[in-house]
Amino acid sequence: MIKLVAFDMDGTFLRSDNTYDVERFEKIYRALQEKDIKVVVISGNQYAQLASFFPKHQEELIIVSENGALIFEGDKLLREAKIARTEIEKVLDVLVSEDLENATTLCGLHSAYLLKSAPKQYKEEIVIYYHALKEISNFQDLPEDDFVKLALLVPEEKTDQLLEKLNQVTGQLVQAVSSGHGSIDIIQRGVHKGSALEFLNQHFGIALQEMMAFGDGGNDLEMLAYVGHSYAMAMLLKRSRKQQSIKRQAIKNQAF
Repeated sequence: MIKLVAFDMDGTFLRSDNTYDVERFEKIYRALQEKDIKVVVISGNQYAQLASFFPKHQEELIIVSENGALIFEGDKLLREAKIARTEIEKVLDVLVSEDLENATTLCGLHSAYLLKSAPKQYKEEIVIYYHALKEISNFQDLPEDDFVKLALLVPEEKTDQLLEKLNQVTGQLVQAVSSGHGSIDIIQRGVHKGSALEFLNQHFGIALQEMMAFGDGGNDLEMLAYVGHSYAMAMLLKRSRKQQSIKRQAIKNQAF
């Protein structure tokens, strides 16, 4: 019996214009509630942005943001996996040396931060995904916040090359992962959507065979491999065959 359903947003639940079939979702959501099934929104995006999609259900949903670093039940923070400030500074030094600082967003518990010098086009893209967003003068004088992720937006064709390089130089405590479409997230090593569901498994006492998950990107692989019932959009199936570390393939299906 399924007791928890988790779904990624971009490329899975949302259409390409960041909308979804509200009427259909409400019908499915009511059916899940009647069966006492927990609904988990799980994404690399910011909590404030994710919550904005579900104004009627924000207090009921479990929202996992920043690729598993932050887990909320309603407005209650269940887990925070912050990156040590020394590691943040080390990664920022690498990004500056690679001339990537203007393509970087620093994600904190309370807000996301980008440089005032970032191009207008980048700012217009980022504001879609980060509703709590502040501009700062530089990354040397960091604001007071708990930082959980660094997000890059780069040309899609350069993603694999940058991932390899970043993972060579960022050390043992953080790792770079792709969420598709030219997006690269730098997060605490071992923190991902799969570890978030492992936390929820222990927190609520829900067995793996009672969990179902839907995803589409490289940052969904651990989640899809972890749960008993996993479903992926078609493009992920092609990419996941190249991921030798993921032993179990996701089943092809269509989310909601």
